[in-house]
Amino acid sequence: MLDIYKKIFLELENEWGYVIFPNDIKDEIPLILHFHGNGGYVKNGKSDWLDEPRKQKFFKPILDSGFAIAGCHATGDHWGRESALEKNYEFFDLLKNIDNLNINNITTWGCGLGASAAWLTSIGKLNPYVNNFISQQGVLNFESIIRREKFKTQLIEAHSHNTNLDVEDALKLFDVINPITITKNAAKIRKIQFPRALFIHGDSDENVNYFENPATLHKILTDTNTYSKLNPLEGVGHATYEHGDDLGALIVEFLKKG
Repeated sequence: MLDIYKKIFLELENEWGYVIFPNDIKDEIPLILHFHGNGGYVKNGKSDWLDEPRKQKFFKPILDSGFAIAGCHATGDHWGRESALEKNYEFFDLLKNIDNLNINNITTWGCGLGASAAWLTSIGKLNPYVNNFISQQGVLNFESIIRREKFKTQLIEAHSHNTNLDVEDALKLFDVINPITITKNAAKIRKIQFPRALFIHGDSDENVNYFENPATLHKILTDTNTYSKLNPLEGVGHATYEHGDDLGALIVEFLKKG
């Protein structure tokens, strides 16, 4: 499905990233920086979002609307850890050297655990470059993950802490790096401008609770008068990938208004 589009792969200190271009390649192509989720991969010439048909359905309408998409899934299943953020900053520096890309007005897009890294980079070092943010079934609240315990061990292990931590100790440890906590603190200081946001999430998500993740961040943003659109999928669980055609069009609509 994506064979007709130009792709390039970039090496990043034993990691790999890619850029896939729209067919109409011209100057100042708008760029989406994509953060992969659990089990994602980017290798030399391969990537889950470029290779898997159900994920390709999201990329195709975006490419056909004139956007380029780049991603690297740096450091693996990272759950928003600092090393992944730093590697993505390095990847972004590589993108600055590619002709035709507009890197001054980008969109970040995070899926599953990739949403935490996407959001933290959007309000971190990439903030001056980011205009739009998209979360798809996104992990945005570490407190929710820890309290519900289903993926507590994976979150703790990804950040190289003792997986035997009980819930209360884990909450104390992760509060300072929780995307929700960081966003609340940033909203009080008001030193940065939050990007426009679109949240796509099943309201019956069995893995990442809808109310405690996208709905919570959405409220913080709307309370600061930031444009934020919450798009709950009624009765849908974590598998938003099964709705690729409709959701790809929804993403394009959001991007074109930005």
